[in-house]
Amino acid sequence: MKSIFAQDSRDSSAVVTSGVADLMTSLAVIFILLLVAYVTRVQNGHADPVGSHATPTDMTPRLDPRPPPLEAKRPSVQTITVPDAAINFEFGKSALLPPAETFLSEAMPHYASITCGPGGQEVEAFVIEGYTDDLGDDLRNLRLSQDRSFAVLAKSLEVIRGKLPWAYECFLQKATANGRGKQDLLRDNAGQLDRDKSRRVIFRIHMRPA
Repeated sequence: MKSIFAQDSRDSSAVVTSGVADLMTSLAVIFILLLVAYVTRVQNGHADPVGSHATPTDMTPRLDPRPPPLEAKRPSVQTITVPDAAINFEFGKSALLPPAETFLSEAMPHYASITCGPGGQEVEAFVIEGYTDDLGDDLRNLRLSQDRSFAVLAKSLEVIRGKLPWAYECFLQKATANGRGKQDLLRDNAGQLDRDKSRRVIFRIHMRPA
């Protein structure tokens, strides 16, 4: 009996692990597909990324290294860096530009449906983080990054309430906005500070511990 119980436990654990991995993969794949479609329209002249200095190669979503093993006693995290071409701001300001609103209008209902739909119980939190470059006062940068991340969250909630009302309350409970200022500045291959890429928005999807 003991061996049968142990086998059942391992089978159950494998199912949970597989389910979480599939959910995280879906989140990443959906983001990439949405971004590719958006960038294609930009390049075809159907959208105008005002104020964006990103080149086509800058528009590729950057997925951070794979999350820690699910056996660890902490949530796994899927991290997605949103290129400036998709979510952009005027220098020193926190108001979303039209291309950013368009991107969020298309992307967030898909994220909400996964975060709050079947299998969404595995998602513990959806965190939106804003980052600045190193120019300017530290406290001002911290406040600016917080304002930008909140602007993304506010627009996301507005979109979800209009397009996916059944997921609104759930997403409201799981979503947070954090400003990180000039923390974690990015550098190019030569080790030089890359201010364009340092100004970014990151989505972190925290999964519940296995």
